[in-house]
Amino acid sequence: MKTLAKSIFSTLILTLTISLVFGQKGVEDGSKYGHGADSISCIRNLSVYRSNAKQKNYDQITQDAWKIVYTECPKASQQLYLDGIKMITKAIRAEKDAVQKEVLIDSMLRIYDKRIKYFNKKGSVLGRKGVDFLKYSENSVENMKKGYEILKESITIEKYKSRAPQLLSFMQTSNFLFQSDELGSGEVIVDFGEVMEIIEYVIVNGKPKAIANMEKAKPSIEQIFEDIANCDDLIPYYATKFEETPEDIEFLTEASELLKSTKCTESDLYFNMVVKLNSLEPTAERAYALAKRINNDEKLNEAVVYYEQAIELQEDDIQKAKYYVELADVTRRLGDYPKARTYALKSIELDATSGYPYLLIGNIYAASSKSCGEEEFQQKAVYWAAVDKFAKAKSVDPELAVDADRFIEAYKPHFPDNETIFFYNLKQGSSYTVECWINEKTTVRAR
Repeated sequence: MKTLAKSIFSTLILTLTISLVFGQKGVEDGSKYGHGADSISCIRNLSVYRSNAKQKNYDQITQDAWKIVYTECPKASQQLYLDGIKMITKAIRAEKDAVQKEVLIDSMLRIYDKRIKYFNKKGSVLGRKGVDFLKYSENSVENMKKGYEILKESITIEKYKSRAPQLLSFMQTSNFLFQSDELGSGEVIVDFGEVMEIIEYVIVNGKPKAIANMEKAKPSIEQIFEDIANCDDLIPYYATKFEETPEDIEFLTEASELLKSTKCTESDLYFNMVVKLNSLEPTAERAYALAKRINNDEKLNEAVVYYEQAIELQEDDIQKAKYYVELADVTRRLGDYPKARTYALKSIELDATSGYPYLLIGNIYAASSKSCGEEEFQQKAVYWAAVDKFAKAKSVDPELAVDADRFIEAYKPHFPDNETIFFYNLKQGSSYTVECWINEKTTVRAR
């Protein structure tokens, strides 16, 4: 008897359980479609709305079927939420009444939130949510602040997986809030730094489509920032950061590039950052930037050290040729004419299409005329060799013709006259070797 009672009780419990299970909707128990009649309803309505949605038919039947699936079995498919956003944004664009439009936008946000609840991917979905909210809502400060916070959270979560539209929209909103006195310049600087770090990373490491999108968005983002930032804001902010993390290569790279893009390169902060970066991770570009800056400050011996480092690290011959000709000019100003010529000739070896080294050698010769020979004739003959180099410069690079001709006209009056040439038993057109360190053959000419 006791066994029979126990059996009946077990059967009763099983029956109740079965009836409860088959009466539950997916939204109630977390299942994909629900159970029993609810499961059949979900599958049927999912089929109805999807077959129409594929044809971009969003009539009332499609919407009603979608609502049933969305309400009763929200885990049925991620496509449910993509289609929902398509339908509701179409309605938002068509809606003229401001109040009703706000209701639709609120519903759009709830679709995004529900997608996050059931399918996660929070960072990615928040990015889409933020962009759409800012796109369709009124441009009020309140809405901009809300959209800004949504995108900020998305970017924090996604980091290097953030998409270009989210980053651009985020910086546009940051700019709007700055212009509305809701954000300080320091906060905008931080936003820009984070966004540019992501963009640069994706451009180097991303897939082709992502790279193309980032490269397209980058100029617009840089323009937004350049319209906001100035050295007075940037330098104090980054000076503090530099003191806190003086050997953080990632920070130093990002900050120095930002200072460069906003034309703050004359600041001591930029210089000190590049010096530190170059000591931690030397590159030809950094060494050259330091050489240029120190050269401009007339610290010539220090400039030589950085030019030599840049040349050693540089692999591109054209760039290396440029470094050599600038090093030659620094060496000329230090008074070492033979070494200056050596550097200029190295530049010619690397880039035979440039006329600048020839212009430089011509001026080096002219500058050394007083030290080449004890007699005035020997000294004046140096100008023949100098003018030869100017003529060579414009033959190699016609764009330098104006400069070359200017030097030629300046130095021709220093040639010996006919009487002096005759006195030395020479005649115009004959060969002559300029001696001293120059030791170069030239042609006799009268002024």
